[in-house]
Amino acid sequence: MTIEHEAKFPLAGCQVLEERLRALGSLRTPWHFESNTVYDRGGELASTGRLLRLRRALVTTLTFKEPAAGPDAPGVKSRLERECRVDDPASMDLILRGLGYTVSLTYEKFRAVWEVTGTAVCLDILPFGHFAEIEGAPEAIPELAGRLGLDMAAALAVSYHRLHRDWRSAQGLPPAGSFVFEPAERERLNTLLGCEARTGGDTC
Repeated sequence: MTIEHEAKFPLAGCQVLEERLRALGSLRTPWHFESNTVYDRGGELASTGRLLRLRRALVTTLTFKEPAAGPDAPGVKSRLERECRVDDPASMDLILRGLGYTVSLTYEKFRAVWEVTGTAVCLDILPFGHFAEIEGAPEAIPELAGRLGLDMAAALAVSYHRLHRDWRSAQGLPPAGSFVFEPAERERLNTLLGCEARTGGDTC
């Protein structure tokens, strides 16, 4: 169990920041595809700011997040996180459904993870935009953001689900919970980033 502190930053693209990370840090996880399934039970988790997620990526993990007290730092979000590796995602899905949970939404992204002086920097490509996410000690986030040329005034202390809702509203689109790539776009990014995005998102 850990308390996760993070700040998200919108990007015009990942290339410039990726070049800065090559100069400052080390690659922890290369570009890979993620498929995420969020479960709920009649909205009881979402209504209290909690999240239950099964993520299929390089490995499959089950994650439970809930609000946690954090520093009074604009743009930084703090969550209590419990996570474990899952060797059989299909069986875990059946277990969750047997406990009364149903799929509330699915979402996909391509991600690469870098490390700079003990702090993680995630580069994320989602169907609605590119983002950087800095995860680390609250006092380390603004300092590293500055070194990477990111402005803390632009930091976002919200989830990708909230950002997706806001994006759809700004585009004049009706609300939708899930956000996944069109097959052609997923294949284009798969080739561009040099990773293997298999059907189901189990590995890369």
